[in-house]
Amino acid sequence: MVYAFDKHRLPRGFSFPLKRSSLDSALTTAHITRVHCVYYWWRQTGPIVLRADYCGEANRAWTAGQASITLYAVPAGERSETESALIAQALPQLCTWLQTAELAGNVWRGVDHTLVFQFKHGSLWSSTT
Repeated sequence: MVYAFDKHRLPRGFSFPLKRSSLDSALTTAHITRVHCVYYWWRQTGPIVLRADYCGEANRAWTAGQASITLYAVPAGERSETESALIAQALPQLCTWLQTAELAGNVWRGVDHTLVFQFKHGSLWSSTT
């Protein structure tokens, strides 16, 4: 899988809850091909740990018809628990969502979509728009 990659430097006490190799393995296994960029960014507040954004084909952007994935840093003490939830729950759901994006009809692909995962109180929650 080839995509652009951007990774922030993190302040002490924060870490990324998912190794890039784990993400790449999940995407490769699911035969995902339309990811233009993966971001590993530091979040300042909020429970969002992972999000995927699909750029609808009706957009005139060069990213139309492709998705981006953003993984947000978490406090180091939450990394292991968050990683377990991401691997067990979020990655399968993310891959299914990306497969839907690649195989969906033109009505679905025509507009933007977002999948967001939040980790709070020891649980992973997802929502789509």
